[in-house]
Amino acid sequence: MNKFITMNLSLFGVLVASLALLLGTGCGKSHAAAEGIPETREKKGRTVTFDPKALERLGVVVGAVGGPQNQGFTVPGTLEFDPERYAEVGTLADGRVTSLDVHVGERVKKGQLLARIMVPSVATAQAELVAAAAASKIAATNEAREKNLLDRELTTAREAEMARGDAVRTQAELSAAQARLAALGVGATGATGSKGGTGAIALSAPIDGVVVRRDAVLGRFLQAKETAFVVADPSVLQAEINVYESDIPYLKTGDEVALTIDTREVTIAGKVTYIEPRIGRSSRALRAHLLVPNEDGSLRAGTFVRAQIKLPNGTSKGAGSMFVPAEAVQPLGEEDVIFVEKSAGVFEVRPVTVRRRTPQVIELGSELNSGERIALKGSFLLRGEVSKQ
Repeated sequence: MNKFITMNLSLFGVLVASLALLLGTGCGKSHAAAEGIPETREKKGRTVTFDPKALERLGVVVGAVGGPQNQGFTVPGTLEFDPERYAEVGTLADGRVTSLDVHVGERVKKGQLLARIMVPSVATAQAELVAAAAASKIAATNEAREKNLLDRELTTAREAEMARGDAVRTQAELSAAQARLAALGVGATGATGSKGGTGAIALSAPIDGVVVRRDAVLGRFLQAKETAFVVADPSVLQAEINVYESDIPYLKTGDEVALTIDTREVTIAGKVTYIEPRIGRSSRALRAHLLVPNEDGSLRAGTFVRAQIKLPNGTSKGAGSMFVPAEAVQPLGEEDVIFVEKSAGVFEVRPVTVRRRTPQVIELGSELNSGERIALKGSFLLRGEVSKQ
């Protein structure tokens, strides 16, 4: 009986060993391979394999480090008139528009008449000036006469002193009346530089340029707080771009920036002239200003543009640093990794050191060599396959 049990146990052991052998050889292919799922393996480094055609369908983009796909990043902006070549024209006192001399789109010279406005308060001030001038003249004449009489002892010193006081007072009133008219930009008889007559104010162009807006309407009562005309010189425009706080180190005054206008499929050059010192509280972005030549007048204020910010070849931390799109770097466990193409559809999972991270670009250490091909877009799909293993 014991011998029979021993034989059965031996036979059972042989069967178990045979089953283990079959599992180790006959079923050598993994379940992932049997199902056609990309495999990962760990030899010198982890890799992930995809069908190259599937990568194309999934939108995975592969490019060289330092290539045109990742030499910089884009930020939005708009073209505006240059504030140094822009002027708003209005009246200094409420009045009614009596004539218009220019139209929107018309080119004007500095000092050219734009409109005339009839202002009742100006007429009052001009009348006061005439009265003050007459009173001052009479007082001056009386002062001279009293002085002459005093020298001949034909009047008293008190009378002479009173005459002198009147002359001083009326001269002060005359100066005040002149100052009021000067503040309104008119003279004693009418609008400066025009034949507007009494009570008229002339609105003139403060700069050479083009009338880009005209809010003044013939016969309308215009208030002092309103803008009647806008004159701007469109030969040079200003591009205003918004740069995220983390991207500020890559832009400085004097940089040349390429601006793309999608609606016209053209690229123009701009130069950074000014970077605002304050970061927006809600946007966390900084506004940079670029001058854009527009001699032919083909560019229009208000046009949307995309600015291409170039990245430096290296940083103060070392010349071996590389810049890649933020999407190319993926978190994997406790590491940041990129996917380096070793052959068509085969990617090495390479850990990297992140030196600076921004919403659009990441600065890496020296783990990459210029020219190596990596997954620039769609790398999260490769990370997902690695995470499954």
